[in-house]
Amino acid sequence: MKKLLVVIIFIIPNSLVAQSIKPFTDYSIEELFTDEKAQHHVLEGCISLYSAITELTRKKYPELANAFYEIANTLYPYGIISLSKTKKISYEEAEKIFFTNVNNLTNGYIDEMNRNGEKNKSYFKDSFLGDDLFFCHEVTKSFNLAISESVINTN
Repeated sequence: MKKLLVVIIFIIPNSLVAQSIKPFTDYSIEELFTDEKAQHHVLEGCISLYSAITELTRKKYPELANAFYEIANTLYPYGIISLSKTKKISYEEAEKIFFTNVNNLTNGYIDEMNRNGEKNKSYFKDSFLGDDLFFCHEVTKSFNLAISESVINTN
């Protein structure tokens, strides 16, 4: 009975807040700046994808892993802010939920990339993951540009 209670306590809350891996084909860059929910979904996914790449390349390609780590950490605060806005919760509460969601999604991406790697000898070949990585790159560039422009306009 105690084991069942522990499973319920850990699985149910995670399933309520976590998203599953879905291709980003339904989103556009423009939509991310007008739709807070879309922005949150994509930021959470991109950060998780970058984190998965970091984990999978850490030993063999440490410089590449570090680059993806830095990109993920650059976007991380904006993912927390977007969750805070969409759920109307405090930054601190959003941070905890966001961390859990990103961890869960990162593990999902790692599993998907490993399956694809076994099948195609590549994490990205013949998979939506390559398109998503490209889209995430575009998202990151757009966010960096928007941040740069806001800094320039405030000075």
